[in-house]
Amino acid sequence: MIAGEAMLFLTSCLLGAALGVVYDLFRAVRLLFPPGARLAFAEDGLFFGVVGVAEFVFFLNHTYGQLRVFLLIGQGLGFLIYYLTVGRAVYCVMLHLSRIIRGCLQRVWKALVWIVNKIFTKKHVETVEMAENLQNAPASSKST
Repeated sequence: MIAGEAMLFLTSCLLGAALGVVYDLFRAVRLLFPPGARLAFAEDGLFFGVVGVAEFVFFLNHTYGQLRVFLLIGQGLGFLIYYLTVGRAVYCVMLHLSRIIRGCLQRVWKALVWIVNKIFTKKHVETVEMAENLQNAPASSKST
């Protein structure tokens, strides 16, 4: 009986670590696209929705829906261990990658803006030249 509960505790620790990975995914999105207050609120709500579903399914499958405090402690411990060890390393990598990706996206955006500017500037010059040519063209006069 105790061996089964110990295995269940370790499983809950793994769930906590897995939820730490999900948390890092949300942090990666925030690093790439810094949200405003409303979007951050929505992201937090989505994260806690995912956590709630994971908790519900875990407790339903392993304890037939009975809430066990030692399993909640195990999940918190698993999350904390992930967050303070692997999570820190992952965050450093994500921070570096997000800077590179944002720099690339900014370069692509600037290139697109430059191309669109050139296209519309050329069209504008052609339109102005055509209008000037029409104004300077001799008017056909009919002699009566």
